[in-house]
Amino acid sequence: MSTANDITIRRAGAGDIPALARVWHDAWHAGHAHLDPEIAVGRPFPFFEQRMGSTLERCIAALVGDEIVGFAGWEGDGIGQVFVLPAWHGRGVAAPLLKAAEDVLRADGHVRIWLQCRVGNDRARAFYEKHGWSIAAVVDADIGTVAGREPILVWRMEKAL
Repeated sequence: MSTANDITIRRAGAGDIPALARVWHDAWHAGHAHLDPEIAVGRPFPFFEQRMGSTLERCIAALVGDEIVGFAGWEGDGIGQVFVLPAWHGRGVAAPLLKAAEDVLRADGHVRIWLQCRVGNDRARAFYEKHGWSIAAVVDADIGTVAGREPILVWRMEKAL
């Protein structure tokens, strides 16, 4: 079984879009569909593939060999995505991916960063807390679907760099 010792993290490119979209789709559905089944219906694979292209300049990919197994994306002083293929959960991919995204934001001069974690996604919350993040607030947010934006409740988590 491969572990984080076999992981390469690099900037994502246009040729990565299908694999990145697969990671995003599969990981989002594994971690969120049970919390928002009505929203999950509006988030098929093509939805993720279409959106992936707009995030490439702010995206890193985690690879094992030639296979993309995770990615992280950011905008401004916030981390927007950290997703790992479900088959790779618990195998040491997410921590170096999160750290790499944090390092990019640190290099950009940010001293305090934030992310949103869906209320009820206790596995993700515990992961972030283990890596120095804390809940700053519970806030109303929205999430994209093929039909438009849908309201959700999120933990706004923050970390000092």
